[in-house]
Amino acid sequence: MRLFYLANVRLPTEKAHGLQIVQNCAAFAEQGAQVTLYVARRFNTPELRKVQDIHEHYGVPHNFAIKRVPCLDLLPLGRAERLLFAIQTLSYTLALLALMCLRRAELYYSRDALTLLALSALKPRRALVYEAHTLAQSRLGRWLQGLCLRRVGLVVATTGYLAARLQERGASRVMVAHDGFRAERFANLPDQKAARQRLSLPTDAFVVGYVGRLHTVGMSKGVDVLIDAIAASARPISLCLVGGPDEMAEQLQARWRAHGLSEARFLAVGQVKPSEVPLYLAAFDVCALPLPFTE
Repeated sequence: MRLFYLANVRLPTEKAHGLQIVQNCAAFAEQGAQVTLYVARRFNTPELRKVQDIHEHYGVPHNFAIKRVPCLDLLPLGRAERLLFAIQTLSYTLALLALMCLRRAELYYSRDALTLLALSALKPRRALVYEAHTLAQSRLGRWLQGLCLRRVGLVVATTGYLAARLQERGASRVMVAHDGFRAERFANLPDQKAARQRLSLPTDAFVVGYVGRLHTVGMSKGVDVLIDAIAASARPISLCLVGGPDEMAEQLQARWRAHGLSEARFLAVGQVKPSEVPLYLAAFDVCALPLPFTE
């Protein structure tokens, strides 16, 4: 079975969805599908431009192909980001449609409502699968998502709550598939002391760790609240932040400093390779995920 995974993303990316997408592709291939991942050909950060092998970077087997779809990427200009993102999305979608006119698969799988909505004009709707992670909130987003839900053969929701809400918006065939993990990534990890020594983290501290982006869709991921909670504790606690962006980490460090907390206990390591994340998790006493409420 040929499966095309269609993703309007920059790959590799510092964001978690990149890892989730490539792990899904690897998992589909392990189940016997002939998988091709189509991503946008976009400008990348200087650090990620150094990545030569995406499969190796994400720690997944070389069992699926990756193709890049041309698009008009003006986002590096840094102005009028909403307009530039709309231009990039539209150009990617049009180029993908032209490409899909020449290529066929048994399944077309995507997290992008607009991509599948456009593709429904060309391909059998029973062959379209929409993986939903959130409920669209804007008026345009709700309209596009609602149309997509009614024009695909299957909707995959990552939670039961989300599945129920998507059915309210018009989805007919919905299955729940929670986000998972690849157990081999966490096999044969060192003990906490050895992990800290390898990462140059203090071996005698109580370390609360956070892994991931420090903001999402314009909202804090809750690390500011975590810092306030640490400040309210009588126990000396170190905080280790694994992720970015760096300017957000600097703002959080200023908040830490404003509480009168020791600079030595604020450990911001920045972005790391996905393969290094399990080692950081092994080094923490507590891993916190103080996420904001979203649908």
